[in-house]
Amino acid sequence: MEPMRHGYSHDTRGDGVTVVKRYAGPDADLRRRTERAALSALVELLPVPRVRGATAPAGDLMMGHVAGAHGQDLIDEGHAAEVLWSCGVMLRRIQGVDPAVVFPGAGPGLVLVHGDYGPNNMLFDPRTFAVTAVLDWEWAHAGDPVDDLAWCEWIVRMHHPGATWAVGRLFEGYGRRPAWEERQRRWVARCRGLIRTVRDDRAAVELWTERLALTESWRE
Repeated sequence: MEPMRHGYSHDTRGDGVTVVKRYAGPDADLRRRTERAALSALVELLPVPRVRGATAPAGDLMMGHVAGAHGQDLIDEGHAAEVLWSCGVMLRRIQGVDPAVVFPGAGPGLVLVHGDYGPNNMLFDPRTFAVTAVLDWEWAHAGDPVDDLAWCEWIVRMHHPGATWAVGRLFEGYGRRPAWEERQRRWVARCRGLIRTVRDDRAAVELWTERLALTESWRE
């Protein structure tokens, strides 16, 4: 198996048929179990990889390969508007799934939250830009509907600053544009949470501290 591109935080390998993801960092086993539960529950409801190998080695998750072009590659190729429109449409679909399917006992008013939603974790048909897979569900939980929407925008502003002009298409596809103050508040809270998560990794703390400062400096 060969290392896969865009596997930033984990050792992710594939052979065109199967993908094996080995988790690293804080709470790795919890995140693996969360992702496995989410994929198993959602495979007939949303475009997600199918779990394979009930006897996968400890720390690994085996999944079926899904064809598609990576969202960040498509943005870099000039298709930000199409990708972000599809991100908005798919997020509305995700939030239409009862979160209790994955998290029994989820309280009223909550939606299914991916936890790291954006073109960085999505595959698309390179001709139609329809979503072929939403990947990396390790941070999934039941939560507020604005969380994933705001984070998708953050991914674009942080990693594709030249494509921020297309962010409006995300909100058009989703059907709602929350106030700037609400979105920025979510970004800041998430960055601070990640600093706490990686507190034992000095380089990661420095990286997320820099990102927090940049996020706080943004103006609409």
